[in-house]
Amino acid sequence: MKSSIYVSAEQIQVIGYLGNSVKQYVTYPLPEGTMYNGTITDNAFLTECLVLMKKEHPDLFKSGVTLIVDGSTILSRRLITPKLSNTQYLQLVRDDFADSAPSTADLVCGYLKLDASENAILGCAVNKVQVDSYISTFNDAGIKLSGIHVGVEAIINFVKATTELHHSTVVINVIDGLTMLSMLFQNGKSIFVSRTRLYGDAKEQVYQSAVANLNGLIQFTRSEKINEITHSYYLGVSPADVNVLAAFNPHTDITIGTLPVYRGREELPPESHFACLNMHYGGGIDLLASRVALDKYVKSQQPKKLWIPILAGYIFVLVLIAGVLAFLIHRENTKIKEINDYLHSTSVVQKQEELGLLMRETRYYDEILRQMDEKTDWEESLAKATSNTFDLIAVAHGVGVDVQSMDFTEDTGIMRIRATCADANVSSDYVDMLYILGVADSIEYRGYGTIAEGVFSFTIDIALKTGGVS
Repeated sequence: MKSSIYVSAEQIQVIGYLGNSVKQYVTYPLPEGTMYNGTITDNAFLTECLVLMKKEHPDLFKSGVTLIVDGSTILSRRLITPKLSNTQYLQLVRDDFADSAPSTADLVCGYLKLDASENAILGCAVNKVQVDSYISTFNDAGIKLSGIHVGVEAIINFVKATTELHHSTVVINVIDGLTMLSMLFQNGKSIFVSRTRLYGDAKEQVYQSAVANLNGLIQFTRSEKINEITHSYYLGVSPADVNVLAAFNPHTDITIGTLPVYRGREELPPESHFACLNMHYGGGIDLLASRVALDKYVKSQQPKKLWIPILAGYIFVLVLIAGVLAFLIHRENTKIKEINDYLHSTSVVQKQEELGLLMRETRYYDEILRQMDEKTDWEESLAKATSNTFDLIAVAHGVGVDVQSMDFTEDTGIMRIRATCADANVSSDYVDMLYILGVADSIEYRGYGTIAEGVFSFTIDIALKTGGVS
């Protein structure tokens, strides 16, 4: 029997299966803070929980144990590439995510071939520290992993295998605690991936925040001239939860629903979606194998140990020329004396003093030029508020927000916005949309409140992108 494991923000889920048939399903609850957005934040406690699960269900952890992971630190991106070898594909992915780690030697990389007609691949990169954390935690619990699979890849394979999703534009959403993964597909092809932080204390508030995320995706499809979204599916939710999500849906042309990940005779809860996806569709990208490949890559980049034969060669040459050197040294000492006498002559000393004066004057003018260049660079680095930027912030954002005033400080590149809207969630949508439109590097709330019934006011500081929006 093989096992598929997923560790969510709330529980450990393990499916034991033979072929495509589930034989056993067990869970173990986790307190808040043990796992966050795909990152293990309390290794010791998670190890302890895994040890207890293994003790109670030893058959689930004997062999063929694979883990599926998902989170914002597990980077993935659709890349269009020429036809390359395996090594070249990995180097392409490594170079594409080079800015995500201090060194490319820290990136565990993998890829999945997507659309052969476009030579598209799904590139994936994870910091090796995170992969090592998965491996060491399970090793400490006495569980040997045979593979670590990626959630985004499993969803892509699931959609590829589900033909009814190949004829429209759909969104697949996965809610894990207060984070949500959203993947946009057009005619069965993955074209966009985003992650959203959800807000709210009650489930209804969280689901309302989840549905509100559709606004940004709709704006994206229109800006990229993609067909309109027809369905938004939510994995890991019950039929009752789907009704709650549908009740908050303001887009009557978009159908809210869920998808059956497992269609066997056994009953599995909706939240077992990732463990089921791993059972059926995981395996193209294996972070465990990629971690081993990373060590080989790093080793291949190290210089070869050629110092031993080189040293032997140097010794041999030195022995041969030792006698010649003695003669040459004597002859060169004579020349050095002649040169020293010339360098200390009166005429040469006078020229050196004149040269020193010229060098000091040159450094003085170089310093003036350097200061002028720094001033020019500083002025060019200032953020500029273009007319298009003002238009996007004030009018063309597509969210129900009325901008009351705009104050821009050129020295800091900060634009202060005072605006009103129906409620706090709308202000959050407005901030998300400014990020999507590429207006801001960062946005900070400066104050909020209610100025009248049904009117919410807020103030934000927008750090504009350098150069503005074209």
